Amino acid sequence: MDEKDICILKKLYENEYISGEELASLLHVSRMAINKRIKSLQALGYRIESAKKKGYMLVDKDLIRIWEIEGHIQSSNLFKGFIYLNEVDSTNAYVKQNQQYLPNATLVYAERQTQGRGRFSRRWVDLDKGIKMSILLKLLLLDLEKIVPFTLFTGLVINRVLRKHGVESFIKWSNDIYLNGKKVCGILSELSGEVEGFGSIIIGIGINVNAKNVPEEIKDIATTLKAETLHDFDRTRLIIDILKEFERELSNFEKYGFSYFRDEYKSFCINLGKEILVNGERMLCKDIGKNGELVCEKDGKIVEISSGEVTIRF
Repeated sequence: MDEKDICILKKLYENEYISGEELASLLHVSRMAINKRIKSLQALGYRIESAKKKGYMLVDKDLIRIWEIEGHIQSSNLFKGFIYLNEVDSTNAYVKQNQQYLPNATLVYAERQTQGRGRFSRRWVDLDKGIKMSILLKLLLLDLEKIVPFTLFTGLVINRVLRKHGVESFIKWSNDIYLNGKKVCGILSELSGEVEGFGSIIIGIGINVNAKNVPEEIKDIATTLKAETLHDFDRTRLIIDILKEFERELSNFEKYGFSYFRDEYKSFCINLGKEILVNGERMLCKDIGKNGELVCEKDGKIVEISSGEVTIRF
């Protein structure tokens, strides 16, 4: 998809109908070229129909408004690049493979992921009309201890944005957002580069937004914003709001660390006060430490957990 395709989508989004003649004049191409581009966009999944004497109509306007995200990136003091992909194996994998060519603070978005994954290499079930994106941050000093706090920081930012959009979401340590007891968002942060040297952190974010149905295989553990609230969400607005909040708070995270956000995180963390399983071992979650670690009690002793498989026993 190039700038001409994006311009066509923008005009289709802004108008009920727009003629091929208007589009051809706007882009300085032939009507045959416009027809060819419309067919290419239809092949990508955009629902575009035509009517005699009216022109083209975008039937389904739940699309990512690429031009608005590009506009935000251009005005941002943090983000320097934006790549939109119609389909990719995984946005994290794409960033990892191409990071040497990408500027710091690049956002990569994909409408579809064929091999998305979560923690412990679990497969991420790709739902339509969701948000699948990765943020690349290049670091002067690669520090393995930053991975958990960065994931928690990102989760807090997303939870904050969802709540501003009227969603009563909560955080499950360390990388999930829950709504009504089911997962609605997952975060996968990965370090790339040499330990104690130059490197980068790649933050993958997947949010189930406007899909009507959840596959049978995950319906007991996952849901979508639409399924729980019974209304559609503006995915483009959600993305931009997440980027804004991330940028607004990143300097506080870099200056003060996770401890700056600890109280807010604790107020929305569903692990606290519950019996949990950590890698199969039963313990009681009592607190969140200053660096984001779980503070648990097991057999009368305090145990700090910085990583691992955590299951809540509701």
